[in-house]
Order: sequence, then structure tokens, then C-alpha cells
Amino acid sequence: MLLKAAINGARAPGSHPALPVTPDACARAAASSVAAGAGAIHLHVRGPGGAQSLDDVDVALMLAAVRRAVPGTPVGVSTLLSITGDAALRRELVEGWSVLPDFASVNFNEMGSVQLAELLLERGVGVEAGLFDVAAARVCVESGLAPRCLRLMLEPRGGALVDVMRSVDGMEDVLDAGRTDRPRLLHGSREVAWALIEEAARRGHQTRAGLEDTFELPDGSIALDNAEIVAEAARRIAAAGGGV
Repeated sequence: MLLKAAINGARAPGSHPALPVTPDACARAAASSVAAGAGAIHLHVRGPGGAQSLDDVDVALMLAAVRRAVPGTPVGVSTLLSITGDAALRRELVEGWSVLPDFASVNFNEMGSVQLAELLLERGVGVEAGLFDVAAARVCVESGLAPRCLRLMLEPRGGALVDVMRSVDGMEDVLDAGRTDRPRLLHGSREVAWALIEEAARRGHQTRAGLEDTFELPDGSIALDNAEIVAEAARRIAAAGGGV
């Protein structure tokens, strides 16, 4: 099963000592994560000041640095709407990318998500459909894009584990009813991150791990870096019956 490393997310620079922001730091984090068992890298591109960016130059510099560090490993980027705050501007920036990622995540609960996914697919970029809840899963299925996505990411938001699992089951029901046979990736954040990594292994789904989702190891201690989180995730996947 695929274990993807999510190395920085929308986390504030400096919120963890090893959170990578610059191209060189992301390249080092990607290399150590792959060595620890990751089969793909997901990152949020940052500009020179550390803010998230979809600017062509920033995307090109980040992808070049990371690809040099992990040749042959798929590298994907976020298109989180809050990066620009405007769906039309987001689409314009993505349309202007001169260097393309292997894949990009598109959150189907956001305005303009269907149009953005269509643009990425037209440009030959794999689309990871970000599904936060049942409503987003329905948008993805009803758009007709689900069968064309690289993978469908079940990303339940917050709450107690029992509520999170209820959301996951609801999304799975929508995808099953839509007869979508694309790979599914299940992951959570903060308090439920480790429980959902193990649940993904039990369900035969892909998953992800890294500083975007949690700073903590299962015992509550703060992880040194992305590689330590990925290595622990790989161990837990194996123990739960999965394989990386």
C-alpha cells in the first residue's frame, strides 16, 4: 500500500523545529521520508517569505529541488483555496504553471474545485480528490470526475474518533454507490492521525503521515521530523496487516 509523506501542510513556519519551508529544506525532508518508507511526497509550496504559494516561479523552484532529492518518486502539491482566497485567481495561477507536479490535491468542498480538477486533468496532472465529508464525496461522484482521479482521499475533519469513523463510513458508502474503483487514501490529523493510519491498513487503503497531520508520535512525544513519523507509520501499517 502507498504511504505518502505530507511534509509541511499549512503549518506556520517555525511551529515545529523540523517543519520544512524552503525548497532545500523540503528536498531534505522528502529524501529522509522516502528513505523511511514513503512512496510519494505531498507538500504545500512556499514563497520566499514562507507563505503558501501557487506562483509559477515558487512551484517550479520547489518541484526542481524536491525532484533532485527523490528522483522517480511522485511529488504532489496542494491547491488549498485559502492559499489565494479566490477560486478564479487560483485557477489562473495553476493555468500558468510552467513546471507541473505529478499530482495535485483538490478539495471538493471548495468553490471552483470541479473546474480546477478538470484543468489539472487536461494538463496531465494527477488529481487527488480531497473529500472532507459526505457532501464533498457527493460533489466528486456527481461531477463525473471520480473515475478519472489518481486517488480519492478520505480526510474527515476533527471530532471524536467515533464521529470521524462515522464520517469515513458515510463517504465510503457514497463512493461505493457511485461505483468508483479508484484507489482510496484514508488519513486524519492531530488526535486521530495514528488511529486512521492503522484503519487505512485494515481497510486496504493508502494512507499518509508527516508533520502536516501530526507533530506527535503515538506515545504523545514530539517527533523529531517527518522521517521519524513516516518510519513509525510504516511499522504500524505492517503490524496492522498492510505493507509499504
